[in-house]
Amino acid sequence: MAPTTHFVSLEDAVRTTLPQFGYQIHLASGEVEKVIVSREQIRQFLNGMYGGHGPNGEILFNPKKGVIPENLPNIGPSPLLTKGEMDYYVNEYTNHGLGSTLNWYRTRELNYQEELTLEKSIIDVPVLFVQALNDNVLTPDLARGMEQYFPKLTRGEVKAGHWALWQAPDQVNRMIREWLEHVAFGHAKSSL
Repeated sequence: MAPTTHFVSLEDAVRTTLPQFGYQIHLASGEVEKVIVSREQIRQFLNGMYGGHGPNGEILFNPKKGVIPENLPNIGPSPLLTKGEMDYYVNEYTNHGLGSTLNWYRTRELNYQEELTLEKSIIDVPVLFVQALNDNVLTPDLARGMEQYFPKLTRGEVKAGHWALWQAPDQVNRMIREWLEHVAFGHAKSSL
């Protein structure tokens, strides 16, 4: 059984309870693919999405609004990706465009319809959830009540933003290792 029995449009969710998901409306709109098309624009877009800023603190992404295209030319390199990693992503998106990735934001109702076929709403296996405390989209309040659906939930917290695996890799990997050793595998040693 799905967690909810009635569909809530993204627009309604943003207007009522999830204003920080406003960016999803913009990413689903088709506007982003029309504005970000050249190799350099794709590089700046990816830099901005992965934490790059302009010289005066300009950002490319606002959770409530989406991409801020006028800031695109000012965005500096991402602090999270190496030049080689960035070059790889730029080449792939230049060859294939952003549309296939942004399509995910257009599937809310399809995902809801698929969830209706779930046989149960309780995930009764061990689960580790690591909350990024400084994530301005997936905020800690969204994780309240998870135990209702995940009775074998283990929680961890890390002082990081949305990209916690890059921003705090040692802390996140330690939590995963300890969870695997003590919960997933009992008290067996992990080779992580």
